[in-house]
Parts: sequence; structure tokens; C-alpha cells
Amino acid sequence: MKDRLIKGLFLVMGILLLVLPIATVYGDAGHNSSYSSGGSHSSGGSRSSGGSSYHSSSRSRSSSSSSSSSGSGSSAAVVLFIVIFVIVLIIILSSGKKSGSGKITNQSTNYYSMKLLTQEEIEQLDSTIDGEALTQQVFNMFVDEQMAWMNFDYEGLRKLLSDELYNNYKMQLETMEIGMEKNIMDDIVFVDGGIISIKKTDLTEEVQVKMHVRMRDYIINTADGKPKHGDPNKVMDNNYIITLERSRRKEIQFCPNCGGELTSKASQKCKYCDAVLVKGSKEFVIVKQENVKGQYQ
Repeated sequence: MKDRLIKGLFLVMGILLLVLPIATVYGDAGHNSSYSSGGSHSSGGSRSSGGSSYHSSSRSRSSSSSSSSSGSGSSAAVVLFIVIFVIVLIIILSSGKKSGSGKITNQSTNYYSMKLLTQEEIEQLDSTIDGEALTQQVFNMFVDEQMAWMNFDYEGLRKLLSDELYNNYKMQLETMEIGMEKNIMDDIVFVDGGIISIKKTDLTEEVQVKMHVRMRDYIINTADGKPKHGDPNKVMDNNYIITLERSRRKEIQFCPNCGGELTSKASQKCKYCDAVLVKGSKEFVIVKQENVKGQYQ
């Protein structure tokens, strides 16, 4: 399919290279003919009367100028077209090789081929984890996250997300608030899922969970409450890969600024001196959430 698309682009390019100079000259000649009728054209679109008493010599110069401008315009247009063509071709060739850290689409094959770890395999990697219980915990975190997102509850998000992901979500929500938009999510249902990987380092433990959920997801205008994007009457199936992380470092128990006792959250303000603290959480927080596939049913 991609090979046929590339061949088609080359064919179109060849045809346009033959036709484009003629079309461009016609366009430029039309543009220049507005000057040879005796009027001068300003950038604001106004015309000053120059009369129609052009001598043949002035018409000859105008014609020569038109021809020169047409040729240069044609060359510039051809160069511009070639540049655009090359950019499009590069995008097509590289589209199948990219794997970003943000949202992924059209990766349903990869999602369904990701094997769930058995409880025995999970215990070999971490004997403290119950696969079924953690999967249920992740779904509950996901629902809490969606409700906090929907209600612009920044503190609610702060408790669930890593610093980086929280700051990302916060900026998006602030933009939505300015645009008078609100993302509504209803009837969130867990379909299936489970743990697909567990990785440990000296400092952190990372767990990946794949999860298929079903829900209504649309955006309303907060001014009148009417739907702006999406359909409130349609249910969407979404496949997620959610990455959790918790710290394996020795927990910081006291604020380095005032010595006040701290909780185990990943990032917080000290309740005694209001110092903003960033530290590893002993509890799992969401560090990455990929929407692998979405479709209406």
C-alpha cells in the first residue's frame, strides 16, 4: 500500500511539473495585468487613478516585466512544490517507524499480543504483589483520575500522578478552562486487563498494566452545557497501557526545610512551612498513560 502511494506521489509530481509552469504564468500574468490597466495597486487594496493614457513604450515595458515576473514566479512555485513533496514523502516513510512516549494509535495488534503475567510469574518478580488486586487498584485509580480531570480537581490528580504527568495534565486543564470546555466521562466500566511487566532498579519499581475500559467520553461548552466534541450517546472502547512507579529508596520522613513530619505521597507541600517537596512515593503513582486504541461501539 505504501509503495503504491509513493509511486502515485511521484506520478502526480511529474504531471504537475509539466503543467505547473503554464498555470503559474497564467496566474502571474493575470496579477500583472491589473497593473497594466493604468491603476497602481497598494497593499491595502486601494487604487489610485493613473489614467489610461499609457504610451506603447510603457506597455512594452509592462509586458516585459510581466514575462520576467511570470518566469521567476513559476520557478519559485516549482521549488516550493518539490520541497513540500519531499517533506510529505519523508513523513510517509517514517510514519511506520515512530514510537513516541505519548499517546499511541492504531497499535491494537501490539496491545492484544501483550501477554498477561500469571500470578506465579508476578510472585517471582515481586512476592508482595497480588496481580488481580493491583489490577483492580489501577482501575480504581483510573476512575478517580477521570473524575478529578472532569471536575478540575487538581489536588485529586496530584495524589494519583507523578510530578511530570501532573504538570502536563494541569497545563491541559488550564487551557480547557480558558476555552470554557469540560471533559465529561460517564459509565466507566472495566472490561478486562492485567499486569504485563514488572521492572525493578535500585531506586524504583515499575509495573505496567494493560486495561480495556468502556465509557462515554465527550466535551461540553461550560457556557451552555451543550456538547462541543464527541457524542454523549455513544460508548467508547479504550485500551490503555498504564505505567505505575513507586520508590524503593529510603523514605524521607521529615521536611528538610522545617523538620515537620511528612506523608508518603510523591510530591506535596509541607503542612508546617508550605515548602514544596518532591520525593519518591512508597505507593504506586501513574507515570505514563497510553491510549492504545479507541472506537465507538
